[in-house]
Amino acid sequence: MADTAAHLVDRVFPIVPIRQWVLSLPFALRYRLAYDSGLVRDVLHIFIQTVFSSLRRRARQYSGIRNAKCGGVTFIQRFGGAINLNIHFHSLLMDGVYYEDSSKRICFQRLPPPTDAEVERVMACIAGKILRLLERRGLGPQADPEEADPLLREQPLLAELYSASVQGRIAAGPGAGERLKGVRFQFELGSEGKRAARCCANLAGFSLHANVCIPAKARRQLEDLQPDYT
Repeated sequence: MADTAAHLVDRVFPIVPIRQWVLSLPFALRYRLAYDSGLVRDVLHIFIQTVFSSLRRRARQYSGIRNAKCGGVTFIQRFGGAINLNIHFHSLLMDGVYYEDSSKRICFQRLPPPTDAEVERVMACIAGKILRLLERRGLGPQADPEEADPLLREQPLLAELYSASVQGRIAAGPGAGERLKGVRFQFELGSEGKRAARCCANLAGFSLHANVCIPAKARRQLEDLQPDYT
């Protein structure tokens, strides 16, 4: 992973500020994403395109830039800090946009940090789009569990292990079903009703964090920010 981080810093990321956007998901969705790669792709597409839309919208409001271009790299992580099954996304996105000026030169415009209200708006858009996607796929709350969950039907043991790991519970043995002791899960316990941190939002099991930004020339800091595993 260190080689990947060095490659991205040396050869991929331009020397511009980079903001980390982290999207965490409800338990039930993490379970499904653990074995449905097509759904992972579609959820990631919704996440990135919604954040990009926010960047383009703010570029128009802040400096009148139209036809702005965005970019970044996403790491899909399968585990949380306790090695529990937790599909979530770490996206390192340019904290601004590229555009073509009147002289046809390609320029970068840094944007002000997103407000708390903007992060909440983006979170609400992401959650709404994902829930509508699940409904179209027949995976909504009214879906028949046996029809909607082929893993449970075809590999019930693996399904049981996935379900326990997602919830941070013991899967087998005398303590089966009990929550693991002495482990703190980031994003795992219900966070609704708690005051979100700066540039963070929580909604119906979804969490969006965008408070970390690396200055343009802090290349070692950017390299260290990238996840240790994917």
